[in-house]
Amino acid sequence: MALDRRILRCTLLLATVLAAGCAHVQGPAPEPAAKAGSLGALDSAYDRNEWRWVRNPDGRELLAHNAISKCFVDPQPQQDFNEPGFTLKREQRTLGAARYNVMNVFEGRDFWIAVYQREGSATPALGVYSDGRCREAAENILRGYEKSKGPR
Repeated sequence: MALDRRILRCTLLLATVLAAGCAHVQGPAPEPAAKAGSLGALDSAYDRNEWRWVRNPDGRELLAHNAISKCFVDPQPQQDFNEPGFTLKREQRTLGAARYNVMNVFEGRDFWIAVYQREGSATPALGVYSDGRCREAAENILRGYEKSKGPR
């Protein structure tokens, strides 16, 4: 009887420890930026009613969407994803009248970032850290930029 209780306690303790270890730990959240950052040439293309500047815990200024949670745009995205565990999938997208080379980065099977680089440009236009509606909203910034440039 005493042995059964010890086994039951150990089993419950082990289950509790495992459940706690598997719980998702959320990192520090971005804080409002002291001053607005810059998207460079894209500055006039985003709607300031939809987006706000935040400071990431690592110090980078990111653009955060007001209505889509965890939707961040990086004006100067990292370009080097040679670390183990990253998978790259490249595609081309037409946004407005321009072609963009898009590097989709996955960590394992999880989407990490999409980096957009305008064809012919030496540097990326932006990076977006979420897929779906967030990515669509970020592409709208690029479409607005292309529309403001007018026909080629």
